[in-house]
Amino acid sequence: MSFGDTLIVEDGFGFVPRLPGTELEKSREIIRRYTLMNKHKAIVRLISWGASIQSIKVPNRDGKLADVVLGFDNMDGYLKNRYMGSIIDRVANCISGDTMYLDNVIYPLSINDRAGKDRFNGGTVAFDNTNWQSQIVNNQVVMSHLSQRYSQGYSSDVLTQIKYTWTNDNQLHINIRATSTNSTPINVTNYCLFNLAGHGTGSKELKKHVLTVNADSWIFTDIKNNLPTSIICPVDGTSCELRLPVQLNQRRLFDIPGGGYNHNLCINSPSSWCYRFHARILHPTSGRFLEVYSNNPGLQVYTGNDLPHQYVYPPDLKNCEWGGCENTQINSLKSTKEIAKEKATEIYGKGGIPYRRHSGFALSPQNYPNASNIEHFPSCMLYPGKMYIHDMTYKFGVLSED
Repeated sequence: MSFGDTLIVEDGFGFVPRLPGTELEKSREIIRRYTLMNKHKAIVRLISWGASIQSIKVPNRDGKLADVVLGFDNMDGYLKNRYMGSIIDRVANCISGDTMYLDNVIYPLSINDRAGKDRFNGGTVAFDNTNWQSQIVNNQVVMSHLSQRYSQGYSSDVLTQIKYTWTNDNQLHINIRATSTNSTPINVTNYCLFNLAGHGTGSKELKKHVLTVNADSWIFTDIKNNLPTSIICPVDGTSCELRLPVQLNQRRLFDIPGGGYNHNLCINSPSSWCYRFHARILHPTSGRFLEVYSNNPGLQVYTGNDLPHQYVYPPDLKNCEWGGCENTQINSLKSTKEIAKEKATEIYGKGGIPYRRHSGFALSPQNYPNASNIEHFPSCMLYPGKMYIHDMTYKFGVLSED
């Protein structure tokens, strides 16, 4: 791993108000941006808000750079839209119910799902919408954050550090470390939406991507409540059979309940916490591919199903790629009020480009969802005197036409 040639430039990305009750609360604090360029001129940009990946520019087979990360040009976009390229705490994915039972004590948790019953991705105030302390150390960017006891209902102070390393062979290493003052569940990951054709190319290019995942099983999801369960199922004969390359085409995404992937797969490994290959995804036209490695046992595969869609479902059904769709009924009769509401929920990314359904994908290594409540899942508990370790890598490359 060579990163000694990496050039890092620090500047400002924007401002946010300081939290109430802090010193100088009426003033604003700066969001820092770090631009990492390796010797081949490939670039990663990070911001201290959410310890987030704001941009990654890597070459195609012709050597042309393109930004493959969905994100925003300013803080306004990040303040309005959570989880874009950010670190997710303390427990990524979900915790079922509104309480946590730990060491014979019941802790009430903040609830932030649509049904008002469960907790997703850390709660209402979490790692993704916090300004992290950050600095450059030995050609790497290090960010840290102290999450205080009882924040969002958790039972412990947790100090988390993220170290980002950008290598000359276009590998982004993300090393996550955390310690706690009391026993607490923890499951920290990065949540980044990619499109290897370019962040603004949309669903048309996403559906050309070819995905492979190193998983023989997956966590069954309750479709009614859109919640993962405690049941581990074989991938054989299901839409989660991704051990051989599969194109994320329209037919496949439409056939999955919910309109695409939002599933946690169980990665094959000799042990639960062994660093190994998780997944590979290729965009054949550009030749760009991304490989994901991690020492965590699960991988959340997501295809941007919850991004805004254009008045019909699926949005491009009229351009379907399979036969037998001639008689499909498309409900495009909507009131002016409904259309205005949908326009208001549009997400405009970098360059003012609208991000819509299936515009990007996420491959987020993590522990199994709801592991704090399910005994037969790998433990997510962090104890005083111990250290939480999550090492993950996004490795970019180019497949030649030969």
